[in-house]
Amino acid sequence: MKIVATDLRKGIVKVRIETVDDLWVLKNVIKTGDVVVGRTLRDVKIEGEGKRRLPMTLAIKVKNVYFQPFSSRLRVHGIIIEGPDGYGLKGSHHTLNIDIGSEVGIIKDAWSKAELDRLKSMSKRWVKALLIATDFDELSMAILYNQGVRYVLDRVLPGISSRDPDSFERIARMISKYVIEVVRSEEPEVIIVGSPAILRDYVANFIKEEIGGNIRVFKDSVSSGGRAGIEELIRRDVVKKLLKEVTTIEIEEVMNEFMKYLTSKPERVAYGIEDVKAAILANAVKKLLISEDLLSSDIRDLIDEMIGNVESKGGYVRIVPKECPSYLKINALGGIIAILKYDLDLNLRKAILSNK
Repeated sequence: MKIVATDLRKGIVKVRIETVDDLWVLKNVIKTGDVVVGRTLRDVKIEGEGKRRLPMTLAIKVKNVYFQPFSSRLRVHGIIIEGPDGYGLKGSHHTLNIDIGSEVGIIKDAWSKAELDRLKSMSKRWVKALLIATDFDELSMAILYNQGVRYVLDRVLPGISSRDPDSFERIARMISKYVIEVVRSEEPEVIIVGSPAILRDYVANFIKEEIGGNIRVFKDSVSSGGRAGIEELIRRDVVKKLLKEVTTIEIEEVMNEFMKYLTSKPERVAYGIEDVKAAILANAVKKLLISEDLLSSDIRDLIDEMIGNVESKGGYVRIVPKECPSYLKINALGGIIAILKYDLDLNLRKAILSNK
């Protein structure tokens, strides 16, 4: 999350949404009666043209905030209090859709310290990094967020020809050109180039020459280009050192820890709604991973309650987005897993649930 602007004397905070975690935090920060301002599409009647859907900025007084079913989109429903003149929109109902990449303003009569602290903590949790994995045959680039990766470019390259002595330089310049285009559009804070050594050095040096010293450029080796190379790069030590607060890596580490306990000490983990619910009731949860699918499911209210319970006790909670390598694994385990503070007997878990 990026805090774009604040004017607390007027109760205004403007934020840009970067991750699924940001959406969940926003859901719990926006309250009934707040005013939310954002870009949207609205059907309006235009004299002589009939009804048209136009882009516009609206301010709505909030009545309800919820995740759209089967998606990670946050929806804010309320009454329009400000909008373009001439359409008679004030007083009408409207729903703002908030997605990753959206910018919204939130206006409150008074911001609590806890609400501001939550936004500030999210804004400091990650470094926006551009990961590049390339060889002479395949190139992929992805933005690494605090949750998951977003692929921004995939290209098949022509490869080196032994009959063409200039093919190396031509491909290297082609790769560098693609990189500069992505850098200018995505504005990363850090670039990590993963590639065989000679190509890696060439591309990294070209980037530095083009962008100067405004963005840090780091290099590492990967065995292949493309998306497989991106996944390998995420696991490399250089990325862990540079982006230790990026939750994609944390999620993988938690999942690996969970799988280790599952085979060696199953009393120390829980998975599935009922099993994890029992562990939460026993105040036993140390780390909690939740598939983003559950945020928009029929049990989303229960999920909200479970997340709030674990966070209030100082537990670690992360939402696993579709882009994360562990997404399929966690869904196969019921969409939710937990690592516990202590061993919790399986029969005791059943007893805890039966008493509730």
